[in-house]
Amino acid sequence: MIKKGRILIVIADTSQQEWIEKTVNAEGYTTRSVSNASEALEVISEWVPNIILIDVDIPEMDGFKTVSTIRHFDRFLYLPILLMPSRATMEDKRKGVEAGADDIVIKPFSQEELLLRISIHLRRYRHSSDAERYIPKRTIKVPIMLPHYKSGIFRRWFQITKRVFDFFFALVQLPFALPVMIGIVIAIRIDSPGPVMFFQERTGLNGKRFKMLKFRTMLENADELKLKYEHLNELTWPDFKITNDPRMTKVGRMLRKTSLDELPQLINILIGDMSFVGPRPTSFKAETYKLWQTERLEVRPGLTGLWQVSGRSDVDFIERAEMDIDYIERQSWRLDLKVMWQTLSAVFHGKGAY
Repeated sequence: MIKKGRILIVIADTSQQEWIEKTVNAEGYTTRSVSNASEALEVISEWVPNIILIDVDIPEMDGFKTVSTIRHFDRFLYLPILLMPSRATMEDKRKGVEAGADDIVIKPFSQEELLLRISIHLRRYRHSSDAERYIPKRTIKVPIMLPHYKSGIFRRWFQITKRVFDFFFALVQLPFALPVMIGIVIAIRIDSPGPVMFFQERTGLNGKRFKMLKFRTMLENADELKLKYEHLNELTWPDFKITNDPRMTKVGRMLRKTSLDELPQLINILIGDMSFVGPRPTSFKAETYKLWQTERLEVRPGLTGLWQVSGRSDVDFIERAEMDIDYIERQSWRLDLKVMWQTLSAVFHGKGAY
């Protein structure tokens, strides 16, 4: 069997260790397992793994400190690190990200989920120019042979027909959207001083920045007030969301609830910056992304996506990135149409929007 890569497992629970080893070994990965941080550093020095799995509950120090220690130690390699906590609280996720973990896999996880995460991170790591620059020569003896995905991202005709659909469907929608947009313009003018439209730099295809159009839903000095209300942020930085945001205007609250503030993005779709379905574009730059998260930049960002129909604003960026990557791997017309249909339901019920 061709070896796919080296996996270092840092875990104290013997039964879990055996299950993980059996699972990944069956897929062609080679493994080494240790039960504490000091042993992990020794293995990294001598064996140089391609990816590291770390349990939160290990001896000597907790998993978050172990991640931080290893990340400092391997700063010239930047090996992908998957942290395995037993809880899915926002605080645990924040700690993991701040410590330097690339991904968080909540226990108990399935065999399919574990193998998918490992495959995604290894593929992203090997395709990164920075990673290639720092991989030691001795790791070349164990080539990475990863599965080939039948993803929409690699089907040229799908991408062409998707772009054609986006252009003409947006063109057809504009005459119907125009009267609604005029009414919104008047309402915003009456409600609060300031510009009607909001132009924000967003990160799109291949990390390129573009100006995304929205109707203004907040006070004119919302960016200045962001620092004032930073302590109320409910998501992992650099995401920023506050339920009942005090910066929101009365009309803006209604627009957010119904997603009508997004209507001007039909223009973004027409000119090719966006698609109807895809990863939602972020305001923060590609440099802010973890290595594995950059896969969401391989397709045009969308007006809607999997995360919007699975929780919308209630979904943290780490989970959003996971959903976006899952969408990219399974991208198809059937999935796109399903997401668009479910988006109508999500908007109608106002689920996760604020």
